[in-house]
Amino acid sequence: MCDDGGIESIGLYTNLDRVARGLASLGIASSDPIAPEQLFPFDQWHYHGTAALAEAARSLALGAQSRVLEIGSGIGGPARYLAHTVGCHVCALELQPKVHDIARDLTHRCGLDERVTHLCGDALSYPLPPAEYDAVVSWLAVLHIPDRPRLLRQIAGSLRPGGAFFVEDFVAQRAFGEPEQRDLREIVYAVSVTRVEEYTADLHAAGFVRVAATDMTEEWTAFVTQRLTAWRANRETYTRDHTEAAYAAQETFYAAVARLFEGGSLGGVRLVAYAP
Repeated sequence: MCDDGGIESIGLYTNLDRVARGLASLGIASSDPIAPEQLFPFDQWHYHGTAALAEAARSLALGAQSRVLEIGSGIGGPARYLAHTVGCHVCALELQPKVHDIARDLTHRCGLDERVTHLCGDALSYPLPPAEYDAVVSWLAVLHIPDRPRLLRQIAGSLRPGGAFFVEDFVAQRAFGEPEQRDLREIVYAVSVTRVEEYTADLHAAGFVRVAATDMTEEWTAFVTQRLTAWRANRETYTRDHTEAAYAAQETFYAAVARLFEGGSLGGVRLVAYAP
């Protein structure tokens, strides 16, 4: 049984028909096949798009024989990119049933069913097979999961010896004020944001070794600021092709994230940790 846990209310996960509308603007109907590259402008909801995925594939030395699990896979953009460009097999685990269904349909229309398996469930309790994956990846999803230590133990158990966990996530730079806490809780739905030292301690406690952290704060601050500016500049075009409500939902989300980064309390990190 899938449970959305309230995350479906955040702006990024509302008005999900925007993907179909974006494809329609290219002349692609709802039942038409899709080249994976045609989806890249619409299905990469993390920071720095396919460049971030290429960096992960390089860092993890993924190849055609690699088995990868993605935590919080959304509409399947990263999973499809890795399967299409690297040739690996990806199990894409997503909590929200509606998002999962869209992901599965898009993957089928891209002809990637044999290389991407979509799973719907809670990453905290989903029965992951032990020692199954060469790598587990996650982009801006762990921040939504309330029990990070438990999640990391789940992930560690699913990795083969020497397998790697690659995650990009939010971290706290300093204590959050009450307005920032409201943004995190009510708009971003970020329920698991701590200092990077606590994050790395949780990884070690779950059994990971060789934990390396890369500070992404400066890059991500610039990214979210530019994203908000571009979003506002494109308002007229977007509302014409979609709706005012669709525009406003994402504007609220993008503005909250920009405030948090620009205020200096929120930061970003890329972590790579290995199973012994």
